[in-house]
Amino acid sequence: MQIMWHDEKPVYSVDFHPSGFFATGGGDKDVKVVHDKDQNTSVKHIGNLTGHTRDVNTVRFSPSGDLLATAGVAGEMFLWKPSTETHKSFGSEESDSGWRSSAVLRGHAGDVQDIAWAPDSSALMSGSIENICIMWDVEGASRKCRLEDHRNYVQGVAWDPASEFVVSQSADRTCRVYGPKGPVVGKKKAKKAAPCSSINAVLDLQCLHVLSKRAMPASAASSEGEQDTVKAQPHKCSLFHDDQLNSFFRRLAWSPDGSFLVVPCGQYKQTMDSPTLSTAYVYARGHLNQPFLRLPATNKPVVAVRFCPQLFRLQSTVQAPGAAVGKQQGEEAGPSTADGQQGTAQHPFQLPYRMVFAIATLDSIIVYDTEKATPLAVLGALHFEAITDLAWSCDGAYLAVSSYDGFCSIASFEKGELGEAGELQSEEDSLMSPLPIRQVNGAGTHLAPRSGIKRIAPAALDPGLQAATGSQGVKKPRRIVPQVI
Repeated sequence: MQIMWHDEKPVYSVDFHPSGFFATGGGDKDVKVVHDKDQNTSVKHIGNLTGHTRDVNTVRFSPSGDLLATAGVAGEMFLWKPSTETHKSFGSEESDSGWRSSAVLRGHAGDVQDIAWAPDSSALMSGSIENICIMWDVEGASRKCRLEDHRNYVQGVAWDPASEFVVSQSADRTCRVYGPKGPVVGKKKAKKAAPCSSINAVLDLQCLHVLSKRAMPASAASSEGEQDTVKAQPHKCSLFHDDQLNSFFRRLAWSPDGSFLVVPCGQYKQTMDSPTLSTAYVYARGHLNQPFLRLPATNKPVVAVRFCPQLFRLQSTVQAPGAAVGKQQGEEAGPSTADGQQGTAQHPFQLPYRMVFAIATLDSIIVYDTEKATPLAVLGALHFEAITDLAWSCDGAYLAVSSYDGFCSIASFEKGELGEAGELQSEEDSLMSPLPIRQVNGAGTHLAPRSGIKRIAPAALDPGLQAATGSQGVKKPRRIVPQVI
């Protein structure tokens, strides 16, 4: 289903409320509140939230559902709350949205590109084209601190569900992870304090990791030439696209359990002479200094990531054949085998449940889960212009997508199509411990598709043959498969 109601202006953001309705923000300066009528594929426009004088770049409901934060051009930021008062604008036939402006957050002078809520809804993080992030006290509607480490536009922010880290991504080709300061050397270790609110934790933040580059093997030709001279220095390759990316947003996301972080706008090269591939990188909790997995995309960059809030039960308790071969052999499998063939990841995660998430490229949506090596689905040809944002309903039944073309698309999933709903059994399942990563084999075998799930996965393509096939004018399909780095 596709919807257009922003006067044919771009739609920059979309988000679902825990109760099921959703909001959109766009170039017409309004925030639209929409209800999923009778829990089917038809929707009803409830009303507009007016107050912004410029474009609305992002809309996000608080985890508690009590507040809605909106932000846009010229640093405008509003907080909205439900209201029992009902009234209509003079001459308007639209019904009342039931939300009223509760506060204006003043601190940014430039466009705000993204915002993220703290898990307890007590704080808010915003990133702007001023190259800064601001941490906000929601109750007091005031600034608590500024993060000024980036050297270009901040286009994505994310708050750890365990309230331990906050992350920002910028057009300066870096992603910065902030966390609590460590103990001072020479001082006695303080007793473990009682859990505090997120707003108090932001006062003790420091940059722990700067995700920017990775080491890369040299090409075969250059390696042979360097053997006769001095030892070659390791090559460094940027992990992310530069500021020439055709998007205002780099919307990264934590998993609902906090076990890993998925970062968009990635680029990957197997060697210095290899073609550049668009990807999203996955970072495990406790190992945030380097990615452990990459999610290949289509031929367009990844601009946004969103996780389904609903956890699902594992569909198979039997370990996939060869899933731990790499560990048994005592070596870690890389993104490709020695002969250049791409390996296929089998069960890269060891979790007692499944999580489903979607990555948005400029022109398509790829839906993954944490149990299979191949995507659950690929949704393409949805919009005429670039995709800007996406959001899941709380039960995972709907996935909403916004675009520059002024349309919103909603993909619906039948009951059980994504799996059987589950939940965390205990806090020890995740959050406070690093994600256990299963070793990956290089056998190149695949899990068989399950009935009821539509999957679009083309056949495997040898990256070494990509240049040759392109020169002959024959384009071979490529299987989208997560790969261990």
